[in-house]
Amino acid sequence: MKVKTLLVSAFLITATQFAFAQESARYGLPKNKDFDKWSAGITVGLNWFQGDLNEKTGNNNSILKNIQDPVFGLKVGYQISHSVQVNVRGNYTNLSGKKNKTTFRVPNAVTSPQITRNIKFKSPVYQGSLNLNYTIGNISFLQRNKRLHFYGEIGLGIFSYAPKVTDLDNGTVYVKKGSVAEGFLPLSLGFKYQIKRFDIGLLATFNKTLNDKVDQVYDSKTESDNWSFFQLGLNYTFGKKQAMMEWVNPMEVVYNDLSDMKDRIDVMSGDKDKDGVSDLFDKDNSTPEGVKVYGDGTALDSDGDGVPDNVDSDPYSNKGAKVDASGLEVDTDGDGVPDSRDMEPNTPKGNLVNFQGMTIAPAGSYGNDGITSNSATGWLPSIFFDVDQSAIKSVYHDRLNTVARVMIKNPKLKLNVVGNCDVDASEQYNEKLGMKRAEAAVNHLVKVYGIDASRLTATSLGKKEQLAKGNKRMNRRVDFEVAK
Repeated sequence: MKVKTLLVSAFLITATQFAFAQESARYGLPKNKDFDKWSAGITVGLNWFQGDLNEKTGNNNSILKNIQDPVFGLKVGYQISHSVQVNVRGNYTNLSGKKNKTTFRVPNAVTSPQITRNIKFKSPVYQGSLNLNYTIGNISFLQRNKRLHFYGEIGLGIFSYAPKVTDLDNGTVYVKKGSVAEGFLPLSLGFKYQIKRFDIGLLATFNKTLNDKVDQVYDSKTESDNWSFFQLGLNYTFGKKQAMMEWVNPMEVVYNDLSDMKDRIDVMSGDKDKDGVSDLFDKDNSTPEGVKVYGDGTALDSDGDGVPDNVDSDPYSNKGAKVDASGLEVDTDGDGVPDSRDMEPNTPKGNLVNFQGMTIAPAGSYGNDGITSNSATGWLPSIFFDVDQSAIKSVYHDRLNTVARVMIKNPKLKLNVVGNCDVDASEQYNEKLGMKRAEAAVNHLVKVYGIDASRLTATSLGKKEQLAKGNKRMNRRVDFEVAK
């Protein structure tokens, strides 16, 4: 009954593992082809014979007294799931036992009376078995993969033995048989520890026979002669794949999905650039802090010229206008009026133009007495500055070049260079800042283009002239006006 129960349990375990493998394939869990499954190993240890001829006299009834003969074994295994393995085991050992004052009848001598002697038994044993191995706890919700496995094993096998029974006192041989083959059931429990592709462990095996004649002594009190192994094993898994099926928890995919979900939640709740848009939806995670952004996390581009406002030197370019990398509109003829507003796109160099790019005075014709400062206001391009700065940005060097060309072609022309500021800070502070900006423009024209400093007068209006209400950037500028 016990044997039948074990066999039914093993069948149910295998069926469960097979069903799990099918569901794994269905839902994208690890597949068999992703793992190495073949392994081989060796075992060494000692056996314990449990038959009629065991030393049980006096106080000598200990297990250690009967664990005495070495056992050597080989194993080849194939993993059919993460927890179930089929393997073939082969073992060689000697069984031996002895007992004082044993009453027995010599086999094949039925007419002989029973005799009582001190006898011993010994027999070499070769055994082979097909086994089903189940790893306990490999499918764990507490750990991804464990390096220590406990397992149980049940099998069915054949063993051969050649018993010899002799007298302990005078050496008389009572029984000596040739090789006899019988069936047996091995039942094992063990544990093993993984070291890369190897694992080492301990194994205890109970070998259940179906007869009581291994030691050639028949005792009505005993059901059968059995023996046990206590073995140390070394196992190696073959293959070139990184994962070994036996040592992978199939729930690892679930763990990975949970980890991925956590990462996604972290991304959804995270905002690396602190622009108010979660990282999951943010198309630009490197937006500078404080920069205004759209709903997708990209920096605001008010004029739609492809240059974000935070780096756009002119964030109010005309729609559709061509701009350079700094966001300034392209001025092909260099007259200081962008192409999008230039009514005369091919103005000759040096001509003085109005805000529409139309020629007001040809090169060399202004700077005379007939041109007044009032009519000259706004003829020349302005340059703009960052907050609380007086340094001239490189993007405005082309505008200063335009001013320099006009002055070089008109040697009598004198200009007032007027610095302006936005409404922030005090009147006194802005007066000084405006003057610094004007002086910076004068110094650039003098040093770079050799303009006579006497032709340039730096002045400051501070924050008195707010040209563009609500647009502070347009008010942080330097204007050029023809002097009286």
